[in-house]
Amino acid sequence: MLTYELKQNGCNVKVSAKVNGEIVGFGELSMVLDVADVIDVEVDYAYRRRGIGREICNRLIAFAAENSVKILTLEVRKSNQTAKALYEKLGFRTISERAKYYEDNEDAIIMQLKLPEGA
Repeated sequence: MLTYELKQNGCNVKVSAKVNGEIVGFGELSMVLDVADVIDVEVDYAYRRRGIGREICNRLIAFAAENSVKILTLEVRKSNQTAKALYEKLGFRTISERAKYYEDNEDAIIMQLKLPEGA
């Protein structure tokens, strides 16, 4: 029933990462049918470069795959080289740009990951 509802109505899925019981990062995924968007991935500055962002992304990707998502997309600031490099290592590829996407008028890079059938 849950899988049916997820696919019919869409949903937001949130995951978090904790260190010593304290939330130090989170990610959010929005799913509709067989397409999902990574809405946000955040890691506390003091905990960056420890693999937490990668783990959050891997959990979001795994959840999407388990729920028959075929395509994952996300937007990332054009200037955010660290995030772009992480997403590329995870298999995301740049598909386009959105001019002045962010409030400060910075452009966004749109990236996409195609998940294998039956993953």
